[in-house]
Amino acid sequence: MFSLLTFLLGLIFNLFKSKKELLVQISLYKKEIEILKRQHRKQRQGFQHTDRIIFSILNRIGQIKESISIVKPETVLGWQQQLIKHFWTFKRKNRVGRPPISKEIKQLVLAMKNDNLYWGHKKILGELLKLGIHADKKTIRNILTGYRRKGKVKQSLTWKQFLSVQAHSIYAMDFFTIDTILNQRYYVFFIIHHKSRAIAQFSITQNPCREFVRQQLIEFSDELKNNVYIIHDNASQFHLNFLHFGLKDIRISVNAPNMNSIAERFVGSVRREALNFFLLLSEKQIHGILTKYIEYYNALRPHQGIAQNIPQGYNPQHSGEVRKIPILGGLCYHYERQAA
Repeated sequence: MFSLLTFLLGLIFNLFKSKKELLVQISLYKKEIEILKRQHRKQRQGFQHTDRIIFSILNRIGQIKESISIVKPETVLGWQQQLIKHFWTFKRKNRVGRPPISKEIKQLVLAMKNDNLYWGHKKILGELLKLGIHADKKTIRNILTGYRRKGKVKQSLTWKQFLSVQAHSIYAMDFFTIDTILNQRYYVFFIIHHKSRAIAQFSITQNPCREFVRQQLIEFSDELKNNVYIIHDNASQFHLNFLHFGLKDIRISVNAPNMNSIAERFVGSVRREALNFFLLLSEKQIHGILTKYIEYYNALRPHQGIAQNIPQGYNPQHSGEVRKIPILGGLCYHYERQAA
């Protein structure tokens, strides 16, 4: 009875509405019935994108937000705002104004910034002009701002870049252990130059204390100028005042041997190519093996890390009969041409 009364009152009220309002109201009822039938058939709630568009248009024409019954009025207003926002941000053809910057140029701007951390947008603009690329400085600044928000702009030199830039003045030091068949343990201290890969110094001890390292650094610093970096791990033996020796120390992170990879690689090489093939008995024997190997390592052995060059340099020979010279009893061989 109540539903019938509501229907009759609604019919009488609609008689006084204009034709446009009646058409909007009829369209609203039809759309609601369609949605309810679809939801009943699929046994789930939800609105399609076209439903939102139609409700937004009807509300724009006849203010149906108060008459709609299957959603809240605020929901219809939200759909309408999204529709308007999408309309004005839609990309149209025949766009007027300055042409957009291509993706390739944006990537080039990012590469220039990351390769030259202290460049600003004006410096990058100058470099682009050298390449025949014209762009506004404000555009470049906006490109960098966008990449910076995405975390793609480097804030400082990477560890690899730092090593490559400062390689000529970087040394690394470390210990490695050698155990003899008599159950004695010796510690080998060494210093290696990053750029040339040459072993600058080595020594053997059974007591790798701080005083031993201090003495080695005194001997090492006498041969160097100031402002030299030296990389080391966090062992207590290396807790020294390096500035006293004219050195700047760089401690690697905990459990990060790759930060001292050049020193680690030397340890691997000397074990694989020499120490693993001997029955080690005494410090004197170990010192003799290391002396001969390091002479070979510095003066005759090509290194992959420096493009097959030799730390102390070597002049290629182009004529003469090839002969081989055994190193450490034939564990390694050096090849050279015999002068005629």
